[in-house]
Amino acid sequence: MSESQRLQYPGKRIFPFILTFDTLDSSITHSMLTHLRWVKLIQTPLIALLAVLAISVNADQGVEKLPICYDFGCKTQVKINITEPEWQSIAGWFHPRATTAEAERRQIRQAIGWMEAIVGRHTPTHRDKALNLEYGGKSPGQMDCIDESLNVTQYLSLFETRGLLRWHRVVERAYRRALFDDHWASQIETLEDPTRYVVDGWFQDNGYLPLIEPTESWRDLSLLGQFTYPSD
Repeated sequence: MSESQRLQYPGKRIFPFILTFDTLDSSITHSMLTHLRWVKLIQTPLIALLAVLAISVNADQGVEKLPICYDFGCKTQVKINITEPEWQSIAGWFHPRATTAEAERRQIRQAIGWMEAIVGRHTPTHRDKALNLEYGGKSPGQMDCIDESLNVTQYLSLFETRGLLRWHRVVERAYRRALFDDHWASQIETLEDPTRYVVDGWFQDNGYLPLIEPTESWRDLSLLGQFTYPSD
């Protein structure tokens, strides 16, 4: 499948989803919730709710002013606009809706990989290679785990505010410390258990599918190098 074909896959249009306070709990302060308590979640109030978010989102349009960083430790910070066709190609990975949390994690892997490819059209991050020690940031766009984890958290939060996540919510980044290296990764939590999973794109080149593993296993340094990447 060519890139131009994949841009249209797997669906040309995704209908807007109704947001709940659970979806927005990481983005709205207590005072805002008090103010919005009596607001019905219909089209006009929905626009008002989204206005409080840092990222400008519209279910029918693209994404405006999405923060992206790169060049190690977020040295370079930019804001990009994603077009409507680009956004629909990303959101399409969540259609049809997942019927299990496991199926949704597979959708998240695909969507994050394609999101990286889309962002790479607007930034030098298309040059990003797996890891960072070997390449040492020789070219603009290379990312370390800080860049990767912050960017992927932005992507996951966008999926959440757009109502694309049914089985998970976005939580704070995960952190582990080894003798000579610290590492950060984005993190999601299942709504049923709850169980936490890392979403870690640092081990792959830009646009490749990220690692999704239980946080408990990811933090176990004895398992380093034993993670496997599903083919889907």
